[in-house]
Amino acid sequence: MSVTPAAALSCLPWSPADAYLQAAASESAYNVIAGELRFDENLLPQSHADNPNDIPPLTQIPAQLSGKMLEGKYFSGRVNVPAVLEVECLGPWCGGMKSGADYVFFAEQQGQDLVIRAGACGGFAFDDTPEVRRQVLDCHRGAACEPAMPR
Repeated sequence: MSVTPAAALSCLPWSPADAYLQAAASESAYNVIAGELRFDENLLPQSHADNPNDIPPLTQIPAQLSGKMLEGKYFSGRVNVPAVLEVECLGPWCGGMKSGADYVFFAEQQGQDLVIRAGACGGFAFDDTPEVRRQVLDCHRGAACEPAMPR
């Protein structure tokens, strides 16, 4: 019997508060939008059985972002704009999301493009739940904004 180490990706906990704090500390401009991203899911990177590590480290997918942008204290400004979904892969592990599902996005403004990152260890999109919105709004309003793990 032979024993081989299990291959696994180990990620630190990541929450909407972490994304908010990272975006706020960045020199880039971010828009926080609750809505949906529509894109061709067939363009998401796929691991190949013959060589699971043969995946590009970054895949850019054209998308359409619609929803409500965080303005002032609430999600109120309607948006319907083109965006780019950047999917990161670390070996065979890739970020991803579902087209048309409800998320809260942290979209980075890069020139004319809004870029949403889906990292292998978490990204800048979270399921749109009351808890996620509460965390984002608390951070935005200057209330408690605690990262998932002290950094």
